[in-house]
Order: sequence, then structure tokens, then C-alpha cells
Amino acid sequence: EEIKAQVADLSEEERVRGLYLYNHDEKQIIVSGGDHYGHYWLETTGGVNMAKELKGTATVSMEQIYQWNPEVIYISSFTTTMPEDILENKIAGQDWSQIEAVKNGRVYKEPVGVYRWYPPSGDAPLMLKWMANHQYPGLFSYDMEKELKEYYQRFYRYELTDEDIEWILNPVRE
Repeated sequence: EEIKAQVADLSEEERVRGLYLYNHDEKQIIVSGGDHYGHYWLETTGGVNMAKELKGTATVSMEQIYQWNPEVIYISSFTTTMPEDILENKIAGQDWSQIEAVKNGRVYKEPVGVYRWYPPSGDAPLMLKWMANHQYPGLFSYDMEKELKEYYQRFYRYELTDEDIEWILNPVRE
């Protein structure tokens, strides 16, 4: 509710055009459609899911992504693709360099806490804050390290170390 209230007055033109890569490699690009979790995350944090017309998770082409031209791209933890793979155009047969999100360095890998943050999990409130920060850095400024420490202490009775926080917020390919 806190995040929804902050983005409620954004006009359609001010809303960030986003895309959630559910699964991805050199052979396929699978995005989160309008009835899948990525849609919920994008819309709840004030964005527009460019794949909202699609059902479930759907395979799309680079040509479709060129047409959508998202301003921000999120990568789920269900794929080994990392932001640098897209930002540095390392995927054979896919040229991401002309996409606005890539031009502006706005490609992010979702965190991994007690579980993957893409499907509903105990870390869902943290996911919303993390995404709000990335979607609208001028509107949101959650201190994610502090948020993580307080949340894990309160709900899991677990004291996160700085190493734990680094691992959660910056998951590795493996």
C-alpha cells in the first residue's frame, strides 16, 4: 500500500515501461505476461508491463523487444542470464544494444533470499521495495541493506551478515 500510494498519481507517460525476463538464453527469450508474477511486480511498483497482453510466460523475439523498447529490464533467478550478458551484448544472435534499458544501464537481476523473489515468498515485501528503488530512483530510496537486516531479524529471527546481504542482493550465476 505504501508503494502504491507513492506511484498512484503518476501519469501513463511517467510510468516506467518494464519487461521481466522469466527465462532466457541464446535460443529463447521468455517473458512474464499479464497474468504472471512479473506483471504483478511491475504494475504494483508503478511500472507498465510491456508484455501484459501475453498469457503466462511466453516466448518472444528480439523484434518484439525492439518494438516494446523497455526502459527497465528485470531478470528472474530462474535463468542464469546476468545483467552483464545483456548490457555487454554477450548473447549470440541477440543485439540488445539499441534497447533503452540497456543504453541507460537499467538491467537488473532479482535478489535471492530465503527463496527466489520472483514467485510469492516470505521476502515479497522486500521485492517490492527493491523494485520500487529501481523503477523510480527519484521517488524511492529504500536502504535495502537496512531493510533486509530489519526484516530478517523481525520475521526470521536471523541476523544477516554483510556477506549475507551481498549474496542476497547480488546473486551469482550459479
